Amino acid sequence: MFSTFQRLQQYCGFVSSVVICIMAAISLSSFVHLNYLTPVPTASISVDNVQVKYGKPPYGYNYKRQEYASMTFDLDADLSPLFNWNTKQLFVYLAATYPGKQYANKVVFWDSIITSKEDAIISLRNTTANYQIYDVTGKFSERTATVSLEWNVQPYVGLLTFSKGEGRSKFTFPPLASASSQKAR
Repeated sequence: MFSTFQRLQQYCGFVSSVVICIMAAISLSSFVHLNYLTPVPTASISVDNVQVKYGKPPYGYNYKRQEYASMTFDLDADLSPLFNWNTKQLFVYLAATYPGKQYANKVVFWDSIITSKEDAIISLRNTTANYQIYDVTGKFSERTATVSLEWNVQPYVGLLTFSKGEGRSKFTFPPLASASSQKAR
């Protein structure tokens, strides 16, 4: 009564429906596990050796002379509870938030991709920031910044989840050492 093509189409439709239902169940269960059953990881962050310089930043969209900062930091965090049956990798980053003229600024100065539970225990000492910090206005010395460890859980199936750890650290961008001598260069 039915042709081979119709039977194949029904079989593929049934298999697709079952696979979609399984993927939805996996996505929902890992979302509930990650957001309601897993404790929020804490981080210990210490920012050291912050230097504000005047000149052309080595990287960035703007090559005009302006203030930019570089720093070193210590970081201890255990992100292994974020790995479950549906976690492909974590995108982890340190972000500094500081006040601006019209709104708060948030910049990322270190990031890493963690692909296994064994690598999710982070212990960094005297590490140089991956990126220099600079502001759109060109000036940010003597502003107070709050540093937090944030992450993006990238699952095999489902939605990306963004969150941040409990530990935060504050520091103040120091003034330029000798702004007039650096501007003259």
